[in-house]
Amino acid sequence: MAGKEPITSTSVGVSRQSVHRRALDIARALMIYGLLFGGAAVFSIPFVWMIGTSLKVDREMFGDTITLLPQAPIPAATSPHLDGNYFRVSRHEMADRIEPWVLDGIRNVTLPPESALLPDADVAHLLFPGVYRKLRDIMPTDHWQLPDDSLRREVESRISSTMVEQVFRAIYRPLVFSSIRVRSFDLQEKELTTDRPISEIWALNDDAPARMIDDADAVGPFGVLAYDFSGPGHRDSVRLSTTLTLPFAAERLFRIQLSIVPDDSWHRLDFAFERNGVLYRGMRPAYLGDNQAMVITLQEYGPEDQSHSGKIRLWYAAREVDRGSQYESRPDHVKVIVTMTESSSLQAWWAKGYRNYRGALNYIPFGRYVATSAFLVILNIVGTLFSCSLVAYAFARLQWPGRQFSFALMMATMMIPPQVTMIPYFLIIKHLGWYNTLNPLWVVSFFGNAFNIFLLRQFMKGIPRDLEDAARIDGCNFMQVYWHVILPLIKPTLACIAIFTFMGVWNDFMGPLIYLADQPLYPLSLGLYALNVQEGGNYGMMMAGSFLMTLPVVVIFFFAQKYFIQGVTLTGMKG
Repeated sequence: MAGKEPITSTSVGVSRQSVHRRALDIARALMIYGLLFGGAAVFSIPFVWMIGTSLKVDREMFGDTITLLPQAPIPAATSPHLDGNYFRVSRHEMADRIEPWVLDGIRNVTLPPESALLPDADVAHLLFPGVYRKLRDIMPTDHWQLPDDSLRREVESRISSTMVEQVFRAIYRPLVFSSIRVRSFDLQEKELTTDRPISEIWALNDDAPARMIDDADAVGPFGVLAYDFSGPGHRDSVRLSTTLTLPFAAERLFRIQLSIVPDDSWHRLDFAFERNGVLYRGMRPAYLGDNQAMVITLQEYGPEDQSHSGKIRLWYAAREVDRGSQYESRPDHVKVIVTMTESSSLQAWWAKGYRNYRGALNYIPFGRYVATSAFLVILNIVGTLFSCSLVAYAFARLQWPGRQFSFALMMATMMIPPQVTMIPYFLIIKHLGWYNTLNPLWVVSFFGNAFNIFLLRQFMKGIPRDLEDAARIDGCNFMQVYWHVILPLIKPTLACIAIFTFMGVWNDFMGPLIYLADQPLYPLSLGLYALNVQEGGNYGMMMAGSFLMTLPVVVIFFFAQKYFIQGVTLTGMKG
């Protein structure tokens, strides 16, 4: 047809080459982006591990298996209960093969007496993962290849009451209430639960789906709170209260200590107490998110609860919320109220995520440490940018005798290891009377830094001199040229140096360790070290504090990466 070019072999070849070239470009782009995303995923593993560890409880970090992410908290509807997630067994052919034999062996042994407190459930199925794990540990490998009859006899012969009891104790979760102690402001202390059983000490609300059971064989007061939130139309809370006679006047009461063993149910506990006609309510709840014994300490909110006090706040502060004759007002009595509320799955996740971060904030004055670190960061950034830009301007744009020699001498200082100057600098600081002050950590920034000066000088040398000459024609002196012409043009490099300075000062540990002795002066880096000393075995709490310290660095670098890249790529370009 007219107007159309004929299709030739040459045009077909060109079209094929174009398609081939486009396919190669797409494949190259996919490969580059794949490498970028893969590298980002690999390098983000430590950060993800840190976040995951900050959400874990102790048993998840010291168990037989290591996992990147925390286990899901599962609120228990009944207690006591057996934790079916404690022993994790992957289902495979061997486990399925011996499961009926193991279940028969468990049912044929005598269970511990605590099993009578459990609700109607197939206890044998809950014990199977733990018993199977123990059999895998003690049976020789070649025995697992025996025929069914021989393997069954071997399995049944190794299942004993002792083995089943060990597994039962490992996953048995009761909510235990034990002793109650009181302490006065005069350090007079006494336990108030030695003369009667726990069931007589704690009174439950009439419609509570729970009962208190005493353990007669236990040493000291020991009672298990058995509850059931699973029934139709059940209440989702239990209220316990007790009125105690104090060995001193009620106004001298300093703190109340309740000994509890949680049942790993992640339910919420709220606390309150009454004395002298005043009701005090706890400012934060506790969660039953573990199975290790704990002491709940209640005391009235006071100066020690302020973040600047530096105290390790392991108590639960209570504020006055009401007054009246309906509250306990006898001069030597106090009434303690504990309310347990059922948690949903979302509330349990919130409690688990909140647990280690709350602990880190209680163990150290986190706000004070952050304020100190921010103060040092601001002064160091201001000092570094001002001094380094001014010196770099003198080296790059001004002509003066000895400039090249001075620049070479300054660059030579970069070859001196900081360990060599550490002791002389410390002696100078001590002679100036600056030891145990913040001055050594920021004053030195106003004297320049060789690397930053070099970075700025290289950038300034690329600025056209026509701009400087035009400013001088308009009547600007050297300082006006520096302020109105040079500084606006080197903003990317200044931003890059500011980021480097922020990261260096924020993460600086050695400087504060050498020059500071009083804990109230610590920045956050050294404050986390103090947390490690005070609570060294709690890695979840340590990771929570480390994440809080790392988060500002990640956020600032994410939002300032444009200036960082510009500062690095443009440095040294000639005009």
